[in-house]
Amino acid sequence: MTIQNTLSQNSTRRLYDSIARGYDWFSFYEARAKRRALDCLDLQPGQRVLNVGLGTGKEHQLIQAAVTPGGLVCGVDISPRMLALAHKRSGAPLCLADGCRLPFAGQAFDRLYCAYVLDLVAMAELPTWLAGFRRALEPGGRMVLLSLTEGVDPASRAFVWLWKLAYMASPIACGGCRPLQLTELAQGAGFRSLESQVIVQFGVPSEVLVAT
Repeated sequence: MTIQNTLSQNSTRRLYDSIARGYDWFSFYEARAKRRALDCLDLQPGQRVLNVGLGTGKEHQLIQAAVTPGGLVCGVDISPRMLALAHKRSGAPLCLADGCRLPFAGQAFDRLYCAYVLDLVAMAELPTWLAGFRRALEPGGRMVLLSLTEGVDPASRAFVWLWKLAYMASPIACGGCRPLQLTELAQGAGFRSLESQVIVQFGVPSEVLVAT
């Protein structure tokens, strides 16, 4: 059962503006996958990092601490309320923008982190997003992506099957998210040296994809 994104960007922005203050309460199933994704970034002091879709800024704080001293962390999000919360947390440079039109010069970053954002994006737009990610990274830079994905065991397959049914009934009730297979998308966008891992927490499967 394959499903497409059905929420417009404006609908997604309104949804995440409305749940911004309580968003961290909904992310209980993301913790292990996010820890692994941050480990995979291999952050070092002095690096320049782009965080696409930074949400409330919890991981942004951790990234900022890891590249200090001398580093720079920039964050983008389409939700003004998410940006306000993230700025209050980190004080880092933030920008109201989406990954389809990143407002940065090419090869500006050593690392790029994007967690639970691409599963909100229309399939037709994903190649443009990934091309922009590739342009933003310097040669030899590292990208780490994280999203809801297909199940890998009976429990997670059952969860995803039910999730897809719920999504078809009401995308908003699912936060606009549907499962992706990041490895195939990144390969199609020309990325190489891909490493993928699926982490299941409370029955929810997340794919961590590293491209170097």
